[in-house]
This record gives sequence, C-alpha cells and structure tokens, in this order.
Amino acid sequence: MSAAPIVISWNLTRLCNLACDHCYLDAVSRKREAPDELRTEEALGVIDQLAETAPGAMLILTGGEPLLRRDLVDLVRAASRNGLMPVVGTNGTLLSAERARMLKDAGVAGVGISLDSANPGFHDRLRGVAGAWQRTVEGIEAARDAGLAILMQTTLFEENRHELPAMTDIAERFGAMAFNLFFLVCTGRGVTQTDLSAETYEETLREIDRLQRERPSLKIRARCAPYMRRIEGLRAGESRDGYAEWSSACLAGRRYFRITPQGYVTPCPYIPAVAGSLRMQTLNEIWQRSPLFARLRDELPGGKCGACDYRLSCGGCRARAHAAGGDIMAEDPKCSYTPPAGAEPETRIEAVTPPIAWTPEARDRLTRIPAFLRERIRARLEERARAQGLSEINAEFMAAHRPGFLTGTLHHAGAVIADEQIQDK
Repeated sequence: MSAAPIVISWNLTRLCNLACDHCYLDAVSRKREAPDELRTEEALGVIDQLAETAPGAMLILTGGEPLLRRDLVDLVRAASRNGLMPVVGTNGTLLSAERARMLKDAGVAGVGISLDSANPGFHDRLRGVAGAWQRTVEGIEAARDAGLAILMQTTLFEENRHELPAMTDIAERFGAMAFNLFFLVCTGRGVTQTDLSAETYEETLREIDRLQRERPSLKIRARCAPYMRRIEGLRAGESRDGYAEWSSACLAGRRYFRITPQGYVTPCPYIPAVAGSLRMQTLNEIWQRSPLFARLRDELPGGKCGACDYRLSCGGCRARAHAAGGDIMAEDPKCSYTPPAGAEPETRIEAVTPPIAWTPEARDRLTRIPAFLRERIRARLEERARAQGLSEINAEFMAAHRPGFLTGTLHHAGAVIADEQIQDK
C-alpha cells in the first residue's frame, strides 16, 4: 500500500486570458471551456475521490487560468467541506477584490500568483499581454486585502535571474508568505524557450540559498530544483531549517500527482506520461496500481543520478529526464554536480535517534492537522522533544510549543505551499 498523496495539482482548464511563451499546458484563449474538459458533476466526483485517497491533502486548483472556470467557487467549497486544503494558482490579472473575498469565503487557504520581473516590460512580453504586470500587482493587493495567504511565484530565465534581490523586496512588500522560484522545464510551449545552463542553474541555486539565509522571515524556495538538498547538505531522511525530509526532492508519483483538464492523471504537470484516466478508473486504483507510479517509487534513477552520492536525497528532476529523452528514470541532464573522488552511491540509512512516543490525545490532535502539514509538524515537535531530553509528546507539550510555530503555521497554512509544488501560471 503506497503512502497517501499530500499534494495534488489540478489543471481545471486550458482556458486562459494570457499567452505565456513558457506555458507547459499550451493553454489557449477561447470563450468557453473545451467540451472534453471535466464537467462540474465529474469534477465534484473527483473531489469526493480525492477526499478518500488523499485525506487532508493540499489541492492546487490551477489552469490555464482557473478564474475563467465558472464553477471554481463551487469546486473550492466542495474541496474545503471534504477536508482538503484548496489553493488557487493564478496569473492574478482577474483577481478583483470581490472575487478574492468570494474565494476566501468558499474556503481557499491561499493563492499562488505569478510575477516574473520587477520590470513590467519583461513580464508583459513573457505573458503576451500589455498591462499584465500592473493587473497582476492589483490582484496580489486584492488577495492580501481579502486575507488570503500570498505566494509570489517567478519563473527564472537568463533575462530575470539577476533580479532575485529586487523580486524578493517586492514579495516582502506585499506581505507574501513565500516566494517560489521555478526553474523552467521545457515542455508544452516551454520547448520554445531557452533553459538556463547547468552551470547557471547551480549558480542561481546558491544565490537563492544566500537570500534565504539573509531573509529568514520569508520562505524563499526553489521549485523543480531537487539539487537544492545537495546545496543545503541534506541527506535522505534529514530535515533542517524548514526543509522536511521530503522537501525539495522530487515528489512526482510518490506523494504528488497532477490531474489534467480531461481527467488524466500524470506524475506532475511537467510530465505528460499518463498513469490513468479518472473517466475509466478510480483514483485509488490509479494511485496504487499504476506501473508508471511504481517505477517512480521503486526504481533508482539511471546514469549519473543512479551513481550519485545524493541519489536518494536529490535523485534529479524526473520531468527533465523525461523531456530530454523520453525515459522518466534517466539521468537529469541539467545537473552539473560531480561526486568527490571515492564517494559511494547514497544508501538510505535510518537515523539513529531515540524514538518519541505520542500520548493518545496528542496523536489525535496531530491527525486533525492537514496532511501536508502533519509530517512537518510531527518531525519538528519530535526534534524539540529530543532537544529537551523528552521521550514522549503530550497535549501540553504541543500547546506549549504552539506560539510562533503551530499557531503561525496553521493560521497561515498557505505559507507551507512554499515547500510544495504549486505550479507557476
């Protein structure tokens, strides 16, 4: 039995009001949703299945542009009532004050909004519509005023990677919970774009790491960049400074998947290979029995990734491997790392740490926390208990460590999206 998913990305529609050069979905401008996209009744049925297969998971509702989906509020409300944590990934240009309030009232925890430059000109050229930058900024302000957690998102290119400090300033000015930096995977219309070189990729990751250390109050995270665990020196099973054991490494097919507008299930938005169809199979059947997912969970990567001393803690980007040669388990062609002489391929070594028991009341409280937060909170509470020489966590210990940790994390649950896989729109 495979572990339950903790994050799901759902491309609700290919309909979009922009024409972004790098769109992985190859979204299009039209008046109505395409006839092959999941209808409202089908989508509500999928939400019921998600609640069963992935209880408490974060559900990222994106597109295209999800605000063009006329039943978005109904889907958000259904997801929230089913115990999921709905989040909307949007370009922000259609997010008025009224719509932001409607989403908040329906149960949206936060919004991921894309802003690709401090320079309106570059953003507008990339997004294919004049004035997009200003309208996106207005959307961010509307979300903030409605009380939605904001995650600012930027896709990195050679033209804007030098703007990282300026973009971080903007994220802080808008009160963003997190700043997500996406490294391009050349799929969809993205195949027309020039990706960063492997050397530039590495240099940019080190710049992101430096910024995070300089500005600890803002979560600054690299997305589609499993090498960040190597930059941080984190081995398999290790966590530190907000990086959970699984954070930043590729979760595709292991704790994460994507649903297309037509109901196909794929390992992630950048991997078009299909694991199954929700119009023909149940979600649980796809999640548990898909040969594609089995490969991602059970096989070691090939090539240099399979021989690497970070092959478990990093493992490379499976989407880049697939895009480069069609083999989802091949080596990641963007990694420039060479293991030191004599380094052995990484093997999973269970940490030798004293076990921490949980009282029934404490465990019950833990199970009421959304799934995508639960593992992080459990790990950090156990870490604090060990530091105090304790062998058991009870409800009083949880309450004592709530200020500044649990309270802030749960109140701004959307901030944790920074460590997951919200896809840039």
